[in-house]
Amino acid sequence: MVNFSIVTINWNNLDGLKDTYRSLVGQTFRNFRWIVIDGNSTDGSGEWLRKLDDKQAEITIEPDRGIYDAMDKGRQRAVQTEGYTLFLNSGDALASPHVLARINDELSKAAIAPKFIYGDFYRKDAGGSLKPVNAHPIERAPLGLPASHQTMYFENERLRQYKFRLDYKLSADYCLLLEFLQGLDLQRDVMQLSFPLCIFDTTGVSHKRRFEAIREDMDIRKRFLNFSSPNAFALYVLHYLHTHSKQLRAALGR
Repeated sequence: MVNFSIVTINWNNLDGLKDTYRSLVGQTFRNFRWIVIDGNSTDGSGEWLRKLDDKQAEITIEPDRGIYDAMDKGRQRAVQTEGYTLFLNSGDALASPHVLARINDELSKAAIAPKFIYGDFYRKDAGGSLKPVNAHPIERAPLGLPASHQTMYFENERLRQYKFRLDYKLSADYCLLLEFLQGLDLQRDVMQLSFPLCIFDTTGVSHKRRFEAIREDMDIRKRFLNFSSPNAFALYVLHYLHTHSKQLRAALGR
């Protein structure tokens, strides 16, 4: 039976935090820890967490230096045990009560335990509507995240070797993924699942500041994948145009 560590960071998002918690309470598979890192919220999140009577919850409430500093605090706690770590931020949720059970079943059938697991997801907009999204093949990771990071389960022994790079304010999760995948046999060590794993809340800061994030992505590709400046810039332009087109269609209601 697999051990899961689920890291949730929160800052002034009590309603989202409760949504995330409800999705965990409803899981039929119970072999997991919920590691909560709250950045000293002022909206009642801390008070709610302090009153939470749940032995699976490991709660830290203290100031941090931003999203990825909080996520790395959670990572350091998570990798103290064996198993897999998922970063499920406040407002995000597991896609159904059976997600962890289904992943455990898939792992029990695997000839070799994968180092990395990911899959499909739902994208939730500000109105609460859900759109199913299929994950891309892992070989496309140099071009961008193959799925939302809320679907990604990192094997803890390997995750101990890596940390979130705090010089990236919006794309440190992408940087961590690329570093984590380097040197792996993508056919043997990666498991892609073809069912929805999470509901990704698109009202988060990295989604809102997408143009800034793709600029960071360009730097990450040059720094960690040795992309040439012209190639990295060309890919940046394509992502910029794609993002602009999506936002324009959304504004026009198409």
